[in-house]
Amino acid sequence: MLSLISNNVAKVSAAGSGKTYGICKEALAIASTGDRVLITTYTNRGVEAIRKEIKAQNDGVVNPRVVVKSWFSFILSDMIKPYQNCLTHVVNGIRGYDYSQVYGYINYFSADKNEKYITNANMVRSNEASRLVCKLNKDSEGKVIQRLEEIYKAIFFDEIQDMAGYDIEIIRMLIESAVYIVCCGDNKQATYATHNAKKNKQKTGKNVWSFFSELEKQGLVDIERNLVSRRFNSQICSFANNVFPIGEPITTIMHEVTVHDGVFLIGKDDVDVYYNTFKPKVLRYDIKTKTGNYPAVNFGICKGETFERVMIFPNNPMEKFVVKKQPLKSPEKYYVAVTRGKYSIAIVMEKLPRTLDGYQSIMINCEGNIIKALKYITDK
Repeated sequence: MLSLISNNVAKVSAAGSGKTYGICKEALAIASTGDRVLITTYTNRGVEAIRKEIKAQNDGVVNPRVVVKSWFSFILSDMIKPYQNCLTHVVNGIRGYDYSQVYGYINYFSADKNEKYITNANMVRSNEASRLVCKLNKDSEGKVIQRLEEIYKAIFFDEIQDMAGYDIEIIRMLIESAVYIVCCGDNKQATYATHNAKKNKQKTGKNVWSFFSELEKQGLVDIERNLVSRRFNSQICSFANNVFPIGEPITTIMHEVTVHDGVFLIGKDDVDVYYNTFKPKVLRYDIKTKTGNYPAVNFGICKGETFERVMIFPNNPMEKFVVKKQPLKSPEKYYVAVTRGKYSIAIVMEKLPRTLDGYQSIMINCEGNIIKALKYITDK
């Protein structure tokens, strides 16, 4: 085993805290010494965001020593294909992934059978990919992880809360290896999962920090917390804490002031004049939510994005949260949505209440058109 360059780190990062900037900066610093570094994240959107940040910090070019891959690409290219000879009856090699059995499919093959992991067409069953890595590492007497030790000085995991099932076992093996591991994420933004898995449910998603707490007790990682956002103002910060009241609240150091700051409720009839004035990014829970003729982005997809202003067309649970103070059962996607805007959030109501506890009645000047609105009162 090689010697560790420092302690592994798990970073709890608030929305807008500069997480991507930080891991890219550290990755480039390590690469500048001549070592190879990997940054991996679940979504292709996340991969592009990381590549964009690497270029921004590296004079507009990609550093060849900083490898950026999606989680599934990393698993296939770095851990499965190099050791596919440990599998029998795989003709012409593994070709890629089969994503057709992500939901609802019950895999009855036993764990020692190749069919558990590989289809007849030599495609890796996506739900079993990380479990296959664990099998290959065991069958090769640890060579899968040893190979990574020889290739990468450090591996950075972005959006760690998206990991599921046997992904956690891979991360555990890497943390116990000689590779320097940095895991970053926010359990309040656990809107995705790499696959549908029963294993490690109490250690993934919104519960992922219980896994790292165990490792911290074993002296394998240091947990760092950065719950200070740089993205949005104090009004939006306070509203976000109400959307997701469980766990430690976040704070903000963003104090820019514009002519229109805060969280507002506006009536459906005033959407056009408001939109034409402030040009907000339109967000919705999913495609079932009607947004008129305005192009919209789903809550989960907008994770990692920053917009100056946001307009949200709420679904029924969000309306009940706003009007009736009914807690959101699964607040993660809503939390993502309300932490995208820097200066303002407008929530479109089918019918604007005359008064509402926690809000004050105001008038908004939309380029000469005066509309009624309710403004969220920041908690003291």
